[in-house]
Parts: sequence; structure tokens; C-alpha cells
Amino acid sequence: MSPETLLLFAGALLILFVTPGPGIAAMIARTLDAGPWYAAMYGAGILTGDIFWFTLAVTGLSAVAQQLEAVWLAAKLVGAGYLLWMAGSAYWSAWTGARPKPVFAAGSRRGWAGTYLAGLAMPLSNPKPIIFYLTLVPAFIPLEAITPPVYALMLLIMLALAVPTAGAYIGAAHKARDWLKTPAVRRGADILTGSVMLAIAVVLLLR
Repeated sequence: MSPETLLLFAGALLILFVTPGPGIAAMIARTLDAGPWYAAMYGAGILTGDIFWFTLAVTGLSAVAQQLEAVWLAAKLVGAGYLLWMAGSAYWSAWTGARPKPVFAAGSRRGWAGTYLAGLAMPLSNPKPIIFYLTLVPAFIPLEAITPPVYALMLLIMLALAVPTAGAYIGAAHKARDWLKTPAVRRGADILTGSVMLAIAVVLLLR
């Protein structure tokens, strides 16, 4: 595969990762709710889902994937359910001032695993990465040129772009946590966060 094609792939990925969407919004909310490490675990789940769709595209299984309606529906329900819980938690905090008990207990194995699986459900149910990997990638990149070494190189490109991008969003949200401790600011932020999560959940369920 030519360097120009790899640069095209990297540029398209950068746009995909940088553009705010449901995954980034949920990751930021997880940062404010439980801290940067849990947000990073959520981001790892998102990246795993992206790799899943990319692998299906390069192995020619996109047609099969489009028939897995039951799996797609289950992932959509899990992702939307988690977003609805986050929205409810934010509204509860805004109106009562109390922090609800996390659905995934912090510091527990269940907490780490649950956060990862919730992140994984996001790209599995979000049309944005599905369209990108199963439609746009095959349209612009010759799949016959993706040998195992090239596939590994493309995965490295994904990691090289996804990790710092997610880190920037998580870091900015984490720095804002101290500022958000002010009661008035915290209440407004909780209402805004809850509204965003609720809107994203509704969009996922309706698509």
C-alpha cells in the first residue's frame, strides 16, 4: 500500500476521532463522574469497537455484519441504557446535590469491566463508526492491498491517533473537575451533561 493511501487513512481517522460525537460526550461525562482512569477504560472499549468494525471491513465480512441485526440491537440497547443511567445520575445530582451510587462500583473488577463493556457498546451501536469503516474505508482503500503487515500498521495508526485524542478530551475534562466543585457551576454542568446524554440515548434508540 502506498504512503499516500496510508496518509489518507490517517487523515480520515483523525477527523473521525476529533469530531465530537456520542462516544466523546460519554467519555467526558465518565471523567467527571468517576475520574480519568475510568474514562480511559471507557475509551478503550470504544477503540475495541472501532477495531472490530475495521477488521470486518478489511476481511470482507461487512455484508455479514450488516445482517447481525440482533447483535446490533443488543449493543444499541446496552449503550443507550448506560447513557440514560448517566443522564439520570446527572439530573439527580443537579436537583438533590447528592452523588448517586455508581452503577459500576469504583475500584472493583466489576467497575472496570462494566465501564469497558459500556464503552464497547457505543461504537457497536453508533452509526458513525459503522458507516466509516464498512462504507468509506472500502470505497477509498483497496482492500486487496491490506496484507497482514499493512493491517498491523493501520492498527498502529489507529492507536497513535486515538490515544492522544482521547487523552486530550479526558485531560481537559479532568482539569475542569475542580472548577465544577462550585455548587452553582456543578448544578449547571450536571443539567447540561444529563441533557446531552439523554439526547444521545434518544438518537441511538431512534436510529
